[in-house]
Amino acid sequence: MTKIAFEDFERQVVRRHLIKSHTYENAAALVERANAWIAEHGVDVINVESLSTFGSGDDTSVSHWYSGIRVWYRVQ
Repeated sequence: MTKIAFEDFERQVVRRHLIKSHTYENAAALVERANAWIAEHGVDVINVESLSTFGSGDDTSVSHWYSGIRVWYRVQ
């Protein structure tokens, strides 16, 4: 029986700042990481969607946007 699953890839912090906002990886680096994961796991991709979620609780306890991509794929 075929099922669906997903894997989320959030933008990673490339530089942390105590006062200013952190610097995050760009979209090209994010897609490159997702492509590497897809190749490594040999998954059958169904769809890819963008993610934007507002949250808090990082190391500075400041609310901010999390963004990334979600890869939907088939599993046996």
